[in-house]
Amino acid sequence: MDILGLLSILSGIFVIISKNPIISVLFLISLFLNISAYLILIGVHFIGLAYLVVYVSAVSMLFLFVVMLINVRTSELHSNANKGIPLGLMVSIAFYLPVYNIVSSLKPKLDSDIDVQFLTSNKWDIALVVNSDISSIGNLLYSSHAIWLILAGIILLLALVNSSKGYK
Repeated sequence: MDILGLLSILSGIFVIISKNPIISVLFLISLFLNISAYLILIGVHFIGLAYLVVYVSAVSMLFLFVVMLINVRTSELHSNANKGIPLGLMVSIAFYLPVYNIVSSLKPKLDSDIDVQFLTSNKWDIALVVNSDISSIGNLLYSSHAIWLILAGIILLLALVNSSKGYK
């Protein structure tokens, strides 16, 4: 799993530093594949498979299609891109310092006893024990919680119709 972590970090770096947008999208696909493989190996099968379906097959192919349609000239890619490095370093430090201060201040508090209460349901508990991850989530969504799935579909349909009104 250390190799997958290293490959994920390298793919993320190459997404940023690659000059060719098509190569950058291919590194992005590699990053998504590495992360989904890592999720599957640690036992989060549903999230890993959903990552594959959503990001690799849909979003990455859309990015690749759009980048190929843009037809960026190579002369535009070789412009003076090093002017943004100092600004990027300053923004990175500006975001890193507050996060570091917060995490370092929380470290002693994490060692103490924390009272965590879990919200459970008999339907969820029985479904998760009997079946595998994907089948239990499917059984719950399509049986006892089907109304929420239908409402989510209606909301997505309304958002799609509303966003298509601007393209007349």
